[in-house]
Amino acid sequence: MAGGTWTKQNKVRPGAYINTKGTPQPKPDTSIGRTLLIGSQDLNWGVKGITEVDTDSDFKALFGTTLADPKLLALRETLKGALTVLYLNNNDGVKAKVEDAALPWNFKAKYAGTKGNDLTISIEKDPNDETLITVNTLFGTEIVDQQQVRTTTAQGLESNTYVDVTFTGDNTEPTAEVAGADGGADFSATAGKDKLEALTASSTYKLAGGTTEPADITDMLNEALATEVYQVVTTAGFPIDNEIHEIVGQAIKRLRKEDDFKARAVLPVLEGGSKYDSYAISKVSNGIKLANGEVIEKTYATGYFAGASSAANYNESLTYAQYPDAVEAYPKLSNEQTSNALNAGEIVFISRRDGTVVIEQDINSLVTFTDDNPASFRKNRIVRTLDEIANNTSEVFHTTFIGKVDNDPTGRDLFKANRVAYLRSLENAHAIRDFDPTDLAVDAGNDKDSILVSLAVTPVDAMEKLYMTLWVN
Repeated sequence: MAGGTWTKQNKVRPGAYINTKGTPQPKPDTSIGRTLLIGSQDLNWGVKGITEVDTDSDFKALFGTTLADPKLLALRETLKGALTVLYLNNNDGVKAKVEDAALPWNFKAKYAGTKGNDLTISIEKDPNDETLITVNTLFGTEIVDQQQVRTTTAQGLESNTYVDVTFTGDNTEPTAEVAGADGGADFSATAGKDKLEALTASSTYKLAGGTTEPADITDMLNEALATEVYQVVTTAGFPIDNEIHEIVGQAIKRLRKEDDFKARAVLPVLEGGSKYDSYAISKVSNGIKLANGEVIEKTYATGYFAGASSAANYNESLTYAQYPDAVEAYPKLSNEQTSNALNAGEIVFISRRDGTVVIEQDINSLVTFTDDNPASFRKNRIVRTLDEIANNTSEVFHTTFIGKVDNDPTGRDLFKANRVAYLRSLENAHAIRDFDPTDLAVDAGNDKDSILVSLAVTPVDAMEKLYMTLWVN
């Protein structure tokens, strides 16, 4: 799908090319909640690449540990704000397995990594009915799957979220795959029966051979950034001085400029590091302390703001949004430090007298203002509204108009009518104000297959400052 920004009407590929600029003389004043989190830990378990999770996911099955594990701290904090997290896992290596001639099955760990060696298969016969077999999968000492089969229905044992099961029947040697009806394993009603009958009342088989060979996360990064569907990407969890923060910041700038993708990034502040100076990038200045006394350093607190930013609607501001479970900003910033951080385009968590912790102001790192990037662009609510308009217009153009509607006055009027109805809905949602159809022009472009769209909008911001004079008689 082609698209991006434009300087001349000279594009080759069909697509929507949209510039977002501040009006030099301004008028008077979709999938949401998806955060791409780049894994910063070697988990020794899980699929290589993207795993999509939410608060109800089985983290132990997916990552080999619970959400309480410090290795998943960045994910835990991100999920406090996000609806969905796309976790980029660099796990790779060899899968643990067990192949034993005494069994009618081969077992292989679902994922590569050394944690596969913690898997054990326990096979127990019912003392009152030796034809009834219970097959347990243990991860460490915990039973994570339990199935029952008969000695006559061994082929009915199924794979689970921890191990893949391959039925080998009564072959004298274990096989990695079953050939089927052409001379392979016997799928008759008694296939595997002899092996199961020969087993003792209780036997265990430990998977072995699992190794971890972590992939280079930076090698996986560009593909994930370019191909996944998300609103915000974050490097939460990486050490503050890791180069990945700058890599992601530059990548987001490039994606917004060159591709049809209005994503944003949330990164931790590095003292003396890149200023970013972009309305597409927010940077987090400090962390928080939880009610249980746990300190969440800023690189992990970055995850919460990233998740919350992705889940915030285009007509919502996160200014003074409460950080869940937090009781104190860490470190606490003085009034002067807070003002300096805000002027530097940083997200600051502050402690309130009621014992809660809130986001001081929902801003981004833009600090250099121009006609194309006015001061209002530093407010994330404004950016979310503009991104919503750009993304929706691109999507509608690609799915409804491109290659389907004639580029004549009637076709251009149809496109304008579609956009007017959409912009009216944004006005009704208080995302923009004072919209007039004359603010939108849809004209023929330089080529026979192109159109030129000019749109002026006035986004709505949230109340943030109260100036009051109290007169006393």
